[in-house]
Amino acid sequence: MGLNFCSFLEELPSNLHKLTKLHCLEFEHTKVTKMPMHFGELKNLQVLSTFFVNRNNEVINIKQLEGLNLHGKLSINELQNIVNPLDALEANLKNHHLVELELRWSLNHIPDDPRKEQKVLENLQPSKQLKSLKINNYGGTQFPSWVFDNSLSNLVSLWLADCKYCLCLPPFGLLSSLRMLHIIGFDGIVSIGAEFYGSSPSSFKSLKVLEFYNMKEWEEWECKTTSFPLLQHLSIQTCPKLKSLPEQLLHLKNLDIHSCDKLIISVNSMFISSLQLWSIILCPLVEIPMIHYDCIEAMEINNDCVSFTIFQLDCFPKLRLLQLSGCQNLRRISQGHTHNHLKVLRIYGCRQFESFPSEGLSAPWLQIISIREAENLKLLPKRMQILLPSLTELEIIDCPQIEMFPEGGLPSNIKRMSLSSLKLIASLRDTLDVNTCLESLTIEKLDVESFPNEVLLPRSLTSLRFLFCLNLKKINYKGLCNVSYFTYCGCPNLHL
Repeated sequence: MGLNFCSFLEELPSNLHKLTKLHCLEFEHTKVTKMPMHFGELKNLQVLSTFFVNRNNEVINIKQLEGLNLHGKLSINELQNIVNPLDALEANLKNHHLVELELRWSLNHIPDDPRKEQKVLENLQPSKQLKSLKINNYGGTQFPSWVFDNSLSNLVSLWLADCKYCLCLPPFGLLSSLRMLHIIGFDGIVSIGAEFYGSSPSSFKSLKVLEFYNMKEWEEWECKTTSFPLLQHLSIQTCPKLKSLPEQLLHLKNLDIHSCDKLIISVNSMFISSLQLWSIILCPLVEIPMIHYDCIEAMEINNDCVSFTIFQLDCFPKLRLLQLSGCQNLRRISQGHTHNHLKVLRIYGCRQFESFPSEGLSAPWLQIISIREAENLKLLPKRMQILLPSLTELEIIDCPQIEMFPEGGLPSNIKRMSLSSLKLIASLRDTLDVNTCLESLTIEKLDVESFPNEVLLPRSLTSLRFLFCLNLKKINYKGLCNVSYFTYCGCPNLHL
């Protein structure tokens, strides 16, 4: 019986137990919050998406799972309602054939007895077949041994969220098959050290993805030299007290750092040489020195870096995507005489940004340029028609000093444009090649009452969109004879 995403469903039938041959019951993403009476009589049930532990004054409790033979995945909710930890033991999860298991206590519940919660979790030990485990809102101060010893030798993914009362992390490094580890909202963790790795000579030997989110008190992270031999992706977000990262992360490819106010990364950190994607958002102490980065292919910087005034493209020979947001000291992008591999360039909210390379931006594979809120920028890159032959999308929004396109015109391959300047819009037809491919034009934040008025748009244009043109009242359709698709949003005075 598949009831997933039935948003109107609030309660399962009270006589559900009469369906004695029922094999499958799935009701994820519904409003159901409790199990019906006699649920444990469904002896042939093998697939169950969700189980709720009912409140103390109701008959149904977790013991109802004992007589079932469950396979696949299961989410057990409202575990704080278990009064006697022995009931959890009688659920006999160890003998079910589950591959994915989620154990969930209610959000923000305050445990009366953390020792009882620890005993409940201990008694919910799953079988060795388990590959994915999620534990949410657990109120114990430590984890039972089955979470990290050989009891879960096949575990591939581990998700631990909002276990606010745990004071130290168990030795997850002993999980030999673990590939993905997510640790979220551990408010009691101040330091991560030897206890995290265990006694194995090579800890986390299969781990490829490691993510820490919302660790409010976390300050120190110590790492064993032989740990994380395969780690490729590291994400650390909203860890405001963390000061540094280990330098032993030898094979790291993706590094995502967000809202880490005190984090400082050393230029000599060993992992920098292997990075391919580096994202830095709201980390004011992280600086990007302009040295040679051989491997980085994508870079996102949203940061007020004190010394970050020039971005030197030559330092990133393999860079394909560059996004610079809110870099308040950035003034220009520089480039030598070599081509680069850029495909996407985005510059957002860099108010001091004023110039591209003096001879033009040489980027033969560049497809997208998007510039927003660059108040000091006066000129687009020179010789765009020659140096940017692959450009298909151009966005120039809230750049008031840009009043004309570069001499020589725009590349003929441009298909989509977004503009907020009437002068740029008015010059489109004369700037573009006769054989232009321009199909779509978005006009954003334009301060006019009617459009196009005297503006003549390119005949190739088939799609026109208006965004947040607050004073726009009238559209003159005579100038839009070839437009077949028209839309608008945030134009309160426009009457069609």
